[in-house]
Amino acid sequence: MPASRDSYPAELDWARVLATVDYQRRLALVVEAPSSEPRDLIAVGRYDAIDEPDTVEVAFVVQDSWQNRGLGTMLFDAILRAATARSYRRFRAYVLADNRRMLDLITRFTKVESHKTEQGATELVFRLPPP
Repeated sequence: MPASRDSYPAELDWARVLATVDYQRRLALVVEAPSSEPRDLIAVGRYDAIDEPDTVEVAFVVQDSWQNRGLGTMLFDAILRAATARSYRRFRAYVLADNRRMLDLITRFTKVESHKTEQGATELVFRLPPP
């Protein structure tokens, strides 16, 4: 579990925490299915500021049936650019070690500063490359 959440009480209402954003230190972007009523949520990208200067933890999820359409790449780019616009320059992500697509996405489009794998999860710290 990420260090930024270790200090939260065990009884914390995670649904409320994840749904509450302030658009500066915590932001979430959601993608809805275009043709469903009510709209089905098909992807989420988010960042949360952590106790390291200029650094946010990022997370992404795309529904299985919507993968391999470029949606994850667009969401990844959008959340990193939103964080950068708010003066965050470093990103931390925890990715399942066998999630090759996400690991490849991060290494392809960013400059990875460090990575380590423990207990089936890979922690990456990265930056956007210079323009």
